[in-house]
Amino acid sequence: MNIDAKYHPTTEQLEGFAQGTLTPGMNVAIAAHVEMCPKCNDTISKLEVAASEEWLRRTPDTKAKSINFSSMIDSIVEHPQVKGDEVPLDNVPEIHMLDHSVTLPRALAKVASNGLVWKHLAGGINQAAVTLDDQTQCEFLYMKPNSQVPIHKHQGNEVTLVLDGSFEDESGHYKRSDFVVRTSGDLHRPASEEGCLCFAVLDSPLTFTKGLARLLNPFIRYRFRRATSAAAH
Repeated sequence: MNIDAKYHPTTEQLEGFAQGTLTPGMNVAIAAHVEMCPKCNDTISKLEVAASEEWLRRTPDTKAKSINFSSMIDSIVEHPQVKGDEVPLDNVPEIHMLDHSVTLPRALAKVASNGLVWKHLAGGINQAAVTLDDQTQCEFLYMKPNSQVPIHKHQGNEVTLVLDGSFEDESGHYKRSDFVVRTSGDLHRPASEEGCLCFAVLDSPLTFTKGLARLLNPFIRYRFRRATSAAAH
């Protein structure tokens, strides 16, 4: 079910997605949001049309004429086409959260199709890492009801897509399909009263700034290095 999101990717992020210039991790996060958000879906369609028209405008006539469009069409139609509602159910896994299950957007269903290994973190937070590229740390995060992440500062960019439930911080309240962007220097303390399932992508490790949580900073940096180096091998 599509729900009108209040928070969306930036224009620059949507343009990068349409042009194929983003990291795989960021691409997956935006693809999942676009599937859930009619507004961004429409924006992406327009950006892709504009990019195609720009390519044709810049392409010399001789090059365009050299493309065998008949062969391209034959190649496409000879492969079986799968409609969206014909995707096998086992390719659209559900994540079980306490008393209910959450069906993932197709982009994330593919990411999670090999299974997720959940690890318990501090403050009622559970994390399941996935490896998509060597530049970002990608993970599913589940915040149990009445849980809270210690206050922390971002050293780079982070995007968080809300898949179920909600969470809040000093800047707002975020619900299903919201795409929350944090940049370098942002300081916040996410908390969830009802529980929340998210998908997050970070390009730098975060830093806890107060209390005993600061003792976790070396582990946080190690976890980021491990996540990005795993994709490089």
